[in-house]
Amino acid sequence: MTQPDVVVVGAGIVGACTAWELARRGALVTLLDRGPVSGGTTGLGEGNVLCGDKDAGPELDLAVAGMAVYAELEDVLGDVAQIRRKGSLVVHAEPRAWAGEPARVERLRAAGVEAELLDGAAARALEPELTAEILGATHVPGDLQCAPRAITRAMAALAQEAGATVRTGVGVDEVVVEAGRATGVRAGAERIDAGAVVLAAGAWSAPLARTAGLALPVVPRKGQLVRLSLPEPDECFLRKKVVEGSYLASVLSADAGLELSTVVETTADGHVLVGASRERAGFDATVSAELSGRLQERAARLVPALAGLRAADAWVGFRPWLPDHLPAIGASAAVPGLWVGTGHEGAGICLGPITGRVLAQALCGERPAAALEAFAPDRFA
Repeated sequence: MTQPDVVVVGAGIVGACTAWELARRGALVTLLDRGPVSGGTTGLGEGNVLCGDKDAGPELDLAVAGMAVYAELEDVLGDVAQIRRKGSLVVHAEPRAWAGEPARVERLRAAGVEAELLDGAAARALEPELTAEILGATHVPGDLQCAPRAITRAMAALAQEAGATVRTGVGVDEVVVEAGRATGVRAGAERIDAGAVVLAAGAWSAPLARTAGLALPVVPRKGQLVRLSLPEPDECFLRKKVVEGSYLASVLSADAGLELSTVVETTADGHVLVGASRERAGFDATVSAELSGRLQERAARLVPALAGLRAADAWVGFRPWLPDHLPAIGASAAVPGLWVGTGHEGAGICLGPITGRVLAQALCGERPAAALEAFAPDRFA
């Protein structure tokens, strides 16, 4: 059997995009996952590709670079990606948060994001169902929604067409390290050798990193989503992605307890998706009906028409969270041959394709499309 150049562990959006970017550069790639492609967190998300929910810094810079990759994916995948360029509205009802929004908008613009500050009337004109009293909103027209599970499966298929090997049902137990260097992985009794190993296993990455001697404190941050049914499906019920202003603080909170903030949108099939909760509760997959009710009630404060809708479904996912709220992307300095792409928390769909690109570029000796210093995997040692 030919030894692959790279073994990628995890077939979520980061792993699948990394495999494709490597394969199309001529690398020999094996993509492994214990479950199906996009069988974990990727397939459970909302499909957010947003700059409007961020502030100046390395993550925003990476997201801006990632928007260009999504434009390419739209050309490559067409309707499969279900990309809807609806834009986002970050809505403010609290005076304190609203007072700081003009400065944040200026920082977004300085980073290359098209953004405009709207008063309450202008925001309601863009989003008629936003009938609650609000002070104003930030409109980011370039933000989009997509179908992350479909994109990930398509990227894995494209990687295969480019020569990659995709193996599902393979649970990796260990990163093999010899003479201080990562030289492959072990899955049960099978050893798979490689010149480099990429860990892209999301919230499940920490134990594998530990087998290689890398301290990577990524933990699951549980989130619950609720799907509400409209009496008649209507893809235009909400024209924009509506994000409560407190969402930004919730994402950056260090609190391990339950936090709620509203994000709401119309789905591609014409119903309504409501979130979001955050808590560090391990891999507890329990869905709470009481929490679904609280999420719906909170969302109805901004969009009152949601109050009477039926909750048709609810589910949870596990966002990969790191203590400094930045992903880990790039090569480990402590363990040569070990590369990491995880810790994106709720921005994994937005940052997955660009993460795959910069990892592949760096692995192949190219200059990455975004600076990686802030994302160094060894920064927690």
